[in-house]
Order: sequence, then structure tokens, then C-alpha cells
Amino acid sequence: MLNINQTSKGFVNPAFASIFDGITRNMPAITFWGILATYAVTAALNVWSIPLPVYISIPAALAIQFGRFAIVFVDFLNPTGKRSTLPAIIATAATAVALMELSFSLQHLKMEGAEFWSMFLFGGMVIMFGYLLEVNFIKKGAEAFGLVKGEQTAGAASMLNQVQPPTPLPAAPAPNIDVQGLQDELQFLRDQVKQMQTANVGNGQMAKAPKAKKSAANLNGFSSNGNGKH
Repeated sequence: MLNINQTSKGFVNPAFASIFDGITRNMPAITFWGILATYAVTAALNVWSIPLPVYISIPAALAIQFGRFAIVFVDFLNPTGKRSTLPAIIATAATAVALMELSFSLQHLKMEGAEFWSMFLFGGMVIMFGYLLEVNFIKKGAEAFGLVKGEQTAGAASMLNQVQPPTPLPAAPAPNIDVQGLQDELQFLRDQVKQMQTANVGNGQMAKAPKAKKSAANLNGFSSNGNGKH
């Protein structure tokens, strides 16, 4: 059954989709080991064609290819965001030197005409394909690590900085406040409080009036009683 990712890429046949999923998954390892294989073939061509004893040509050829590999991949030794231009220059120069060395070695072996060009083109294709593989491989690796040429920019750093910060949500629009309506409601509340205060004051005066009358009646009764006694 096709998943959403496969459908978005235009795959209709699940078998076709699974093949390309496998290529995408395994292509980095295949490319890396292919680069090492081209290094080994180039070293073997050097050993076969160069006029040196085997005990000298084998370690020398291996040392040359190892030095090329180490320099080409030196930016990935400790990626910090800065990409050097030296690996691409070294790879190009090593490829040119390998082609010239192959040509001179074939001439030393007395190869001429069709034989020379057949061997030179055969060995040259191996060398050139290895060069193209390593250049594109380090380019894709630099893109994955965020390496940039020259000075380090703000967005280029190590793997820890590959996670992008979440996009902030847009600010909510300010609510449309009816100022006049709030003022009217506030004035209404003030009037209600004022009326309640006025009503409380009136009730207090009415409550005090009977007490005053009762006190006066008491005083009158006390006076009459007093007069009766006297």
C-alpha cells in the first residue's frame, strides 16, 4: 500500500517506489565505497604502469591515494560551519596529475596508436569517474552539514544547529473595544451606587425618628410620674 510520502512524489507502482526508496537509503554507502574502489583502481594502475620496483610502487601509490582521501574529506574531521576550498583544488590537481602520469607511463611501456589510446581512455575514465564521485559526494555532505565557503554565517554551524527554531505564530489582532459603551456602562454603575447610597441615608433618618419620639414620650411619662409623687 502506498504511503503519503510516496504518493506525493508521483509513485503509482509500489514496486517502483520501493526500488527508489532502497536507492535513496543505500546510495550514500554505495557512493562512498565506490570512491574508495576508484582510489584502489587508480593505485593499481600506478603500480602497473610506473617503472618502479613493486615494493616501492605499492606503498607509494597507496600513500598518494590515502593523502588524496584525507585532504578531500578533511572538512568533515570536525565540521564547525566553515568549508575550505582546498579539498576541491587538491582533488582536481590530483586527477590532472594522475592522467598525466598514466599517459607518460603508457608511453614508457612503448604503447602507441590505438593501443595507447585504448589504455589511456580506459584508465582515464576510471580516474575521472572517481573524481566526479568524490567532488559531488563532498558537496552533498557540505550541504547536509550546513558548511559554507569563507566566513561562517549565522545559519551555518554544526549538527546541533540543524534543527530550525519553530516559526512564531502571528500575533492575534487587537480586539475592537467600544470605548463609548464602556463609559456609558461605567456612568450607569456610578448612578446606581449613588442612588443606593441616597436610599440608605434616607432609611437611616426614618429609623431614627421613632426612637426620638419614644424618648420624648418616656420623658413625658417620667415627668408626670414625678409630678404625681410630689
